[in-house]
Amino acid sequence: MSRGRLFDAVAQTYDDVRPDYPAELYDAIDDVHPLRDARVLDLAAGTGVATRQLGERGAVVTAVDPGFTMLRQLRHRSPGVAAVAASAERLPFRRAMFDLICCATAWHWLDTTATLEQVRLVAAPGAHLAIWWANHRRDEQIEWEAAQGRVHDAWALKVGSRPPTMAGVAPRDAAADLRRRGFDVVVDTELTWSRTVDRETHLRVISTHSDVLALGERRHRLLADIEHALAPWPQVEERLWGSFVVAALR
Repeated sequence: MSRGRLFDAVAQTYDDVRPDYPAELYDAIDDVHPLRDARVLDLAAGTGVATRQLGERGAVVTAVDPGFTMLRQLRHRSPGVAAVAASAERLPFRRAMFDLICCATAWHWLDTTATLEQVRLVAAPGAHLAIWWANHRRDEQIEWEAAQGRVHDAWALKVGSRPPTMAGVAPRDAAADLRRRGFDVVVDTELTWSRTVDRETHLRVISTHSDVLALGERRHRLLADIEHALAPWPQVEERLWGSFVVAALR
């Protein structure tokens, strides 16, 4: 299975449990490039978590993802959204078609050089690129996070958004990378937010993480270990953080 199709096996779960992004993120994009009626391309859109939120702000969104099952789930939830099966490195759109190009919790998966070449082609004059992430925080002083962390350590599991190849860029390196490539970065920050979920929902979230999916059938043992470690906590507060970068496309 290609890297882009890794999440197809958990598309329904992914759509059910992955967290939304905070309103302040879209407020910040709106300040730079008004979303209402903007033609937005959502790269590696998955099941449409960001796609829906952008649409709620009045944007006209086209979603792109290499995962057919992920896009099928997106269309089920948002039948009016244009959804195209394609990779960010080979976009099937005409030149100067989009006012804003977004990528939510996926930029690290992409071949950055090839993707930016495509982004430049499809970006209209005055367009912007906005990229952001959602990752779980870990604090040893928070008991449930420490308990889960010990399981991750025992499995030598490196959690968080990491580029699977040298062609990708990690979240905290994204702004500097764009500057090196000559882009005018107008937003460079980190956002934090949280939500409280029951233990079962949290376990389902963990089951959709790429490092867990990469374990294959062994992932069921890992999830059982995490469930056992979290037995004292029927609910947990998922503390989330993400790099957030907006650059002008000139």
